[in-house]
Amino acid sequence: MTQSVDRSVAPKKPRSRLLRGVYFVLGVICLGFVYLSVLPGIPTFDFVILAAFFFSMSSEKVHDWLVNHPVYGKIIEGYRSGGLTMRMKWVAAIAITASLSFSAFVLIDNMVLRIVLVAVGVFALWFVFSRPTKTDPPPDQPPLTA
Repeated sequence: MTQSVDRSVAPKKPRSRLLRGVYFVLGVICLGFVYLSVLPGIPTFDFVILAAFFFSMSSEKVHDWLVNHPVYGKIIEGYRSGGLTMRMKWVAAIAITASLSFSAFVLIDNMVLRIVLVAVGVFALWFVFSRPTKTDPPPDQPPLTA
């Protein structure tokens, strides 16, 4: 199933080919960091959203591919639809906690850096749970699309 991309809400693409090229390279870099997100402390969500933005400013074809990707498209659609499901929030909370805990207590010996990581984790959890909560549609109904 492919998502339709509403071009009326997309940012206006720059006319400069050089600037569009810079945006494209930044999108590719962000997409590359997504594949490194298996490492502790590297988020997936942020880089997918950034890549979608950069590709929307540079290449409609790559942007549409990313939006319709089976995994990344769900992340982008969830972000654009104005809310996260409770399941998405808990998955994010577990990933944040596991990643930062591993980094703070296995990889780092400096107590100041540990405190900073704990503070970042608390802020990240607050941010995730302060976003609007979207309810899942019943299994027999198709999801609402805008």
